[in-house]
Order: sequence, then C-alpha cells, then structure tokens
Amino acid sequence: MRWLVALIGAGLVPGCGVAAELLPEPAGDWRGFYLGGHFGGAFGRSEWFDLSVGNIGAHDASGILGGGQAGYNFQTGPWVWGPQASVSGSSLGGSHIDTVFGFGPVPQPDRGSIDLLGTLTGRLGYAWGPLLLYGQGGAVWAHTRYDLSGFFAPGLEFAVSDDTKWGWTAGAGAEYQIAPNWSGFLEYDYLGFGADAANLKCTAVPNCGPPGANAIAISIREDFHVIKTGVNFRF
Repeated sequence: MRWLVALIGAGLVPGCGVAAELLPEPAGDWRGFYLGGHFGGAFGRSEWFDLSVGNIGAHDASGILGGGQAGYNFQTGPWVWGPQASVSGSSLGGSHIDTVFGFGPVPQPDRGSIDLLGTLTGRLGYAWGPLLLYGQGGAVWAHTRYDLSGFFAPGLEFAVSDDTKWGWTAGAGAEYQIAPNWSGFLEYDYLGFGADAANLKCTAVPNCGPPGANAIAISIREDFHVIKTGVNFRF
C-alpha cells in the first residue's frame, strides 16, 4: 500500500510545479500615499484666429518639462486606483509669421509659450507582480503667454496676454517596482485645450487693435502630446 501512495505522490509533485508556473503572479502592494518627480518632452499644435480679421496662422510647439507628482493608491486584488496631482515647469512654445499682418512695415511673429502645467487626474490600473499598467484622465491647466511683435518696428512687442487656461487630459503608462517603496514609470498624456479666447492687451503702442481698441481678441486652439518618465516613493 505504501508503494502506491509513494507512486501517486511522485506523479503529483511535477504536476504541482507546472500548475504553479501557470498561476498568475500575485499583484504587488501599491497601497498608500506616494510622492515623486518626472522629466520629459512635449509637442503639439497652436492655431490662431483673430476675432476681427479671421485666421492668422498656426505653428508647431515643442519643449521639455520637469516637475513633481503626488497621489494616493487604493487597491483591491490586482486593481489599483486613486487620485493624482502633478505640476511641471515647461519650455513648451513656438511661433509663426502672422498670415494677415505679417507683411506690414516689418514682419509680425505671433508667439505662444507655456511655463507651467498642472494636472488633476484619476488613475485606474491593473497590477501584475511588480508591474502596474494604468490609464488616467481628468483636468489640466496651463499658465500661458501670447504676444505679438514687429509690424510697427522690428522686435517691438506691442500686445501681450498672460493668463491661465483649463482643458482636459487622458493618458496611459506603466510603472514598475524597482526597490522597496520605490517605482519607476513611463507615461504618455494628451492635453486638449480647445479654442480659448485670449485678449492680448496693447503695450508699447496704444490702441494697437481694431480702431479705438487697446486689446486684440484672438481665439487660440491648442493640443499637446507629452511623454515623460520618472520615479515615485511610496510611504
């Protein structure tokens, strides 16, 4: 009888090893508050429409960014979710020659730049061992500066807008636990700002806009793509 038990046991041991290899790897622990930093690049398109004269051109924009993020993860089994906020300093910007006023007394470049970006998002992900794959979406804000120069004199900045605008964002990424409490990630985000009206106030030249106006109203439609990498420390 003992030889039969031994034979059955010997047959089951290899089978158990194969079954263990086929079972999903347990999800890592992602719960809790985390804080981290990131660095990356951004590119996109900026389209300008003067509310008085119509389309005045568009340009491609690009730049680098870097900053920090903080969030909190909840976890049920392999599912991980929670809020996250981020802020980035940015060199994102570009310019084009105005298609209507660019051929006046001197060329007129229309320029736009973003020096600060922030997001408020919700994340939802699926953990597989030390790997977390996630998607996210929410709101984005940007501190923008738009200006018109030239036309009256070379290099003369005669109208400026300095403001903050809001849009929406969606993206996806992968995060990997590289050490106890530490993880690294790679992420893509889309930033959509739609057509936002900017009032560029006259500076060096009074009434630089339509007759009698001290501002120029321009609708600026922008969208950007961000690719960034970074690290998080989980408390």
